Amino acid sequence: MTSVPEPSYQQPGPVAPVPPNPPVRTRLTRSRSEAWLGGVAAGIADHLGWPTWLVRLCFVGLAFANFLTIGVYAVLWILMPEPSPVEQPPGLQAATNQGMRQSTRPKNVSFGRVSAVVMVGFGLIMLARMLGMGPANAFFWPIMLAALGVGLVWLQADDEPAVSKSAAEVPAGSEQTRRPIVSVGGRKWVEAVRVLGGMTLIGGAVALLAASQGGVGQLPLVAMVSALTVAGVAVVAAPWILRYRRRMAAAYEEKLIADTRADMAAHLHDSVLQTLALIQRQADDPKQVATLARRQERELRSWLYADQAGPSTLKAALTEAGGEVEDERGVPVEVVCVGDIELTEGLRALVQAAREAMTNAAKHSGAPFIDVYAEVEPTGEGELVQVFVRDRGKGFDPADVADDRMGVRSSIVGRMERHGGSAKIRSAPGEGTEIRLEMKA
Repeated sequence: MTSVPEPSYQQPGPVAPVPPNPPVRTRLTRSRSEAWLGGVAAGIADHLGWPTWLVRLCFVGLAFANFLTIGVYAVLWILMPEPSPVEQPPGLQAATNQGMRQSTRPKNVSFGRVSAVVMVGFGLIMLARMLGMGPANAFFWPIMLAALGVGLVWLQADDEPAVSKSAAEVPAGSEQTRRPIVSVGGRKWVEAVRVLGGMTLIGGAVALLAASQGGVGQLPLVAMVSALTVAGVAVVAAPWILRYRRRMAAAYEEKLIADTRADMAAHLHDSVLQTLALIQRQADDPKQVATLARRQERELRSWLYADQAGPSTLKAALTEAGGEVEDERGVPVEVVCVGDIELTEGLRALVQAAREAMTNAAKHSGAPFIDVYAEVEPTGEGELVQVFVRDRGKGFDPADVADDRMGVRSSIVGRMERHGGSAKIRSAPGEGTEIRLEMKA
């Protein structure tokens, strides 16, 4: 019998330290979250891993030498791109679009902060001029005007449009997706003023420089040459500009489509899939399955077509009230409305009275379903609104209703009378019930 040698174990040696990962240097982009003016200094500091205040101090200190830093800052402002937006999961993006969570998009730089930085910078520059620093006056003021003009134009270029609607509410390819470069209307006049003001300052800088070098008499010739130069550049660059704008419009439409898909995915997950799971669990209860299916149908119709701010018409309000009663009591409510009208304070009271009538029918009648018929009839003095709530249940004698039963006397009859309407109840034991609500609008 051969002996099996025992396995030998070696004591583990010391674990070699893992070298730390080298710091990852971010891409050189302008910062929007920490920007005071254009986000150049904050972007450089983030790229190099330096403190932001140190980079800003370097810009300010070098500006006292010969004002070359102002031009460098302007060039970097133009050349440095903005950071790419961080993609969010469909559910979070849909919630952001619908206003249910705070957007992660950084806010635009406030006008007050920009004004304060410009005023402090101008004061420092004037202090340097008093100390004899910088170029001669013939070049100083044109440089200042041109810098202010470029700053105004690029502030406009950096501004992002405020999003007032989610992507699901703006169809792709519509006129709202084709945002012009500068449009006048709403608060877009601010953009036009910025661009025109910036171009005026740049033109004034060129004219001032020409006047200081060749005299005021040369201004017409300089203006004509400048206009011809700008026109020539515009003609040559027009195809590229139009192509770039088409690409931007296509990218914006793709973004709208992606946001719409995210909204649909989130809604399907939150409502449709959960309802299907409930139907699967309660498959042996046909009444409950029908209730869940009808509720999901109403939610989908409301999500696709209804106003998100709530019902604003009689038909929408009655449909919503019927759906609520059906969800609460499990009795189907069929709502038919002939004509429609905008809701007023009185009509809201009528809808509340109709809802109370539906609730009473679902609770006490024993009917398998409830019919609600509404009609808006034009008259010589306005419009007459009538709502009928009918059930084929066991019925009751209206004279036998006790005085302490507030559902009929107060919530229906009394509410209608307080708002200038009327309510009539027709019922008998074994014959069902019909409640007629009438009001002039």
